[in-house]
Amino acid sequence: MRQRFADVLGERVIEVRESRMLRDHPVRLATPEGQLDRNMQRVYRMLDQDVDAPRRILELNRNHPLIGNLAAWIGTDPSAPVIDQVVEQLYENALLLDGLHPNPAEMVSRIQSLMEAATRRAE
Repeated sequence: MRQRFADVLGERVIEVRESRMLRDHPVRLATPEGQLDRNMQRVYRMLDQDVDAPRRILELNRNHPLIGNLAAWIGTDPSAPVIDQVVEQLYENALLLDGLHPNPAEMVSRIQSLMEAATRRAE
């Protein structure tokens, strides 16, 4: 599971690890020591300083139903293309929650694609 996230996200994250802090959310972005925290990143964005989405540590909540369902899906059908879309969306959701997403409108087509897949799977 962690390796799949790392493979999909590549250089956008420093590492993927299990979280010991998360309770209600499936993922979070942790700031590695020595980097600007999310609040300082937001300040730079408000000042119109060009700041790329920071490389963070992605933490997974193995107890969250979404992560559990995704792990099961990877176990039964690892080649399903929607898995990588879910990984991308979880990462971008974390960026959005931290106020660091450079262009949230880019997520719309993926969200629609995921909703299509969810409704097909429900049939």
